[in-house]
Amino acid sequence: MMKIILLDIDGVLVHPGGYRAALRATFNHFINLMGLPDFDVPEDTLTELEKRGISSEWDMVPLLLASLWTDILSRRPMQNLPSDVSLAAMEIGRHLNGYMPSKIMIPEFELVHSQYPAESALQGGCFPYIPMDLRRSLLYDSRNVRDSQIIRIFQHYSLGSRMFNQTYNLPAEVETESFLLAYDSSNINAAIRAGLRQPGMHLAAFTARPSAPPREVNDSHLGYALEAELALELVGLPDIPLMALGKLQYLASQYGFDPVTLLKPSPVQALAAIAAAATGDEWAALQSAFDWFQTGQIKGDLAELPHAFELLVVEDTLGGIRSTRGAGQVLRASGLDVTTHLLGLTYGSTAKIEAFVQEGVVCFENWEALMKSKFFGSAL
Repeated sequence: MMKIILLDIDGVLVHPGGYRAALRATFNHFINLMGLPDFDVPEDTLTELEKRGISSEWDMVPLLLASLWTDILSRRPMQNLPSDVSLAAMEIGRHLNGYMPSKIMIPEFELVHSQYPAESALQGGCFPYIPMDLRRSLLYDSRNVRDSQIIRIFQHYSLGSRMFNQTYNLPAEVETESFLLAYDSSNINAAIRAGLRQPGMHLAAFTARPSAPPREVNDSHLGYALEAELALELVGLPDIPLMALGKLQYLASQYGFDPVTLLKPSPVQALAAIAAAATGDEWAALQSAFDWFQTGQIKGDLAELPHAFELLVVEDTLGGIRSTRGAGQVLRASGLDVTTHLLGLTYGSTAKIEAFVQEGVVCFENWEALMKSKFFGSAL
């Protein structure tokens, strides 16, 4: 029986040292503007955010900075801060009176469907001590490199100054190497790759990383950062179909939609990845998934899937788990015999284990344990 296998990138195929390093460098960029020394954000803080469903560093950085500023401003309110994040950092720094950050507490808030987490925090009324215009600058448009200072600085560190300029046609504001190239490392070896490429297994990468548009279209790549493609090159799987942010942004731009409505945990991204894994055609797969999104009907490549197959997802956070579970439900409702296996990699993280157990996910400590399981026919 055919197996369609959806593979997350960060925390699954790749150890995302680059994004974590870029997060800390970006946070400290603004900390330093305040006149403070570097602050080492604990990994436990970031893992707890992932447990809450906040898995992108693009949301983590503004939430961390807003939480720190709320702690400062709750002690010494400042209502006339500029809306410019860099200028606000310098102004807050002038009134610290010996303040030094210790532990950053990010408030609880409800994640709103079809909103990025940073924007959900804004809509939920978090960080009331920060003036509203500055709050919007921190938390709104969290994927817009031109409008969000925080994400613009983050992309400098992720891509490196030269690649940042080439990608966005914007002047570099920070001189830096690419942290993705310097600090990312592969979680899989040749034996695991061979186990994933057994006959009957059809793979697709499935990530919120930025990427190029679908392979089949010839439009300009300006503004599309090829971060997902870098990861697939790193792990030795450059040829497998890819469903990443850039693919969904391209699709959304053709129909006037916000791509957040299509990204995991939405089933749309998983449906597109399933069709692409089966056919190898990213653009047709995206259009087929979007047809379902608009009409509730299975058409195009999704309608050509075999009647019975196994659907596996390997994830380290819940967004892709929920997207794949939803896609399986959609396909079964259309009459297909789809058996879904939700597989989580934990690398010993208690927070990840707890989150997965609550969702009914089968947990494995690492790839070696997963590949020895029944799901991959004891491939190792």
